[in-house]
Amino acid sequence: MDIALGVIHSPKVLFLDEPTVGLDPPSRTRVWEEVRRLRDEGMTVFVTTHYLDEADALCERIAIIDHGEIVAEGTPDGLKREIAGDVLLVGLEPSYPGGGDGAEQAAKALRDAPYLHRLEQQEGGGLRLYVENGATAIPQVLRTLEGCGAAPTTVQLQRPSLDDVFLARTGRSLQQS
Repeated sequence: MDIALGVIHSPKVLFLDEPTVGLDPPSRTRVWEEVRRLRDEGMTVFVTTHYLDEADALCERIAIIDHGEIVAEGTPDGLKREIAGDVLLVGLEPSYPGGGDGAEQAAKALRDAPYLHRLEQQEGGGLRLYVENGATAIPQVLRTLEGCGAAPTTVQLQRPSLDDVFLARTGRSLQQS
């Protein structure tokens, strides 16, 4: 209803502040379709959102703001290309042979690997690894984990997302955000 009231007079510019907060998935999709329609008809639409997947899907240009300062600006694909490499998500058995934390031991073993740009420990015992080339890093990661006795349960390869851009540009980990 708010969007309808905002566009009834056919403005050239529309500002939407968190337009999909609290909406169920079908309603969220309908809002996205309407925003795309308005954009395709030539309206300039500014969207503020904490849902970076939403910004990626809807926006031609993005500015990431942290503590009131623009820390990144560009197209979604351009911003993601600036974050070199791939992201590996490694799930690990929580306990380490002989006692101790499996993720902590795995992190120690991987920390100085030449192919690793950054490593973050995740809640629940996993690791988030930023690597140059995920396809070549996976076998190396698995060998290192096997060598230190850590037991990987899953390995997932991802291209950088706008979440990764935000985290890289703000200097915070996922747990701090």
